[in-house]
Amino acid sequence: MEELLAYLPEFSQQKILVLGDMIADEFIVGQPERLSREAPVLILQHDDHSILPGGGTNAANNVAALGGQVHVAGVIGDDNVGQRLNDYLQQQSIKTEGLIIDKSRPTSVKTRILAGGGQTVKQQVVRIDKLEQDDIDQEIEDQLLAYIERIIPEMDAIILSDYGNGVFTPRIKEEVIRLANKFGKITAVDSRYELFTFKDITIATPNKEETEKALGMKLDSKEKVSEAGRRLLDEMNAEAMLVTLGGDGMTIFDREGLEEHVPASNFTEVFDVTGAGDTVIGTLALALASDADLVSAMKLANYAAGIVVRKTGVATTNQEELSAVLSE
Repeated sequence: MEELLAYLPEFSQQKILVLGDMIADEFIVGQPERLSREAPVLILQHDDHSILPGGGTNAANNVAALGGQVHVAGVIGDDNVGQRLNDYLQQQSIKTEGLIIDKSRPTSVKTRILAGGGQTVKQQVVRIDKLEQDDIDQEIEDQLLAYIERIIPEMDAIILSDYGNGVFTPRIKEEVIRLANKFGKITAVDSRYELFTFKDITIATPNKEETEKALGMKLDSKEKVSEAGRRLLDEMNAEAMLVTLGGDGMTIFDREGLEEHVPASNFTEVFDVTGAGDTVIGTLALALASDADLVSAMKLANYAAGIVVRKTGVATTNQEELSAVLSE
């Protein structure tokens, strides 16, 4: 583990741009009081209300928590949720000059209502999604691209965090990847629905479900995973591919024939997998920017994910926690 520990101090030197769908995770917590007379539902006495980073902002938050210097680029609405999300990111020392305010669309938000409090475990009762999924318009594209063009020479890596909420128009994808390649920058892609529309990249991190959907095949054997990795490399013209397999660990591939698998770190203590993919891509991008080889970068991402799945909600880890796990 000594060689993995050596990369951690380098993380704070890396400048990472996170371009993506900026989503606010809203949590409303209440104490259960009684059943309503209006309907067979709980009445909750309001306890707490918070806005936390989700979507692309969670990837950014993960990079910042690990010590990276983070810039975000994306779209928020001219509303209270967007302002609170922006404020939260700035409190984490994340640079938000690239957040474009679009007055025509509200900030995308996922609202979770939780019941419980005090000494009890909070249980999610319902989730309400208010997501803008139309493509951003040309004026917003222009503003985003102008910002990215200005800042990209200073960056070490770019994370493209695609949650299907309209930021990744064909023009944005093509231009940003072209600029990244022109300036020799690492491009790491996490795309939920449109994997194959990202071409000529450094690496992507599809999970099992995303890979199966993209390729129309079941990853039910080691051979199928190998075949999938190779097909993804070719289809996306990527330098490398990291396929994450949940409890079965992760496998990394490159164009030179590398294929290396690691079992899941800490699979026995999984509490909540929410946001683990953002931890994987954030750690991976930091490690590659710190000149880690592909296998070392995968191992670091695997250990980081093993820490966050022990935590409830959309969580992050930091260098101290990662260092402690690696030292064990």
